[in-house]
Amino acid sequence: MHFNDIGTGRFCKKTKIIVGFLHEHKLSHEQEFNAVLKGGTSITSYPLRFLYIAEQSDSANFQVAISVPKKRFHNAVDRNLLKRRIREGVRHSFQRNKFEHLSVQILIVYCSNSKTEQSVLEQKIDSCFQKIVEHANHH
Repeated sequence: MHFNDIGTGRFCKKTKIIVGFLHEHKLSHEQEFNAVLKGGTSITSYPLRFLYIAEQSDSANFQVAISVPKKRFHNAVDRNLLKRRIREGVRHSFQRNKFEHLSVQILIVYCSNSKTEQSVLEQKIDSCFQKIVEHANHH
């Protein structure tokens, strides 16, 4: 958890606020990435497709990888914009949903040929996260 200083001068108060998308939340190891691709469960909430593995565990572990295909968006500027929007939506939805006692690895693939607004992406991400939590708690 990243801490942010609130206030000025000598008297600062520490609060638990996720300021950014932390490195520990990135799904970056090739073996884990391939495991999600091969054995993950799929949810589609257009324009996003979620592949995930969710298991009960003692400690919370949450990792995400985001893919915006070059085939759909040829310009890197457009791909990076969509990845930033999705990352911000994940950060907000993560704070709203309860991933306690869950080990979750998610691959998010953008499936549309056009750009989508931030608010729409956040709604789709939030609904899919709720489905993932429900699915993990039933199994």
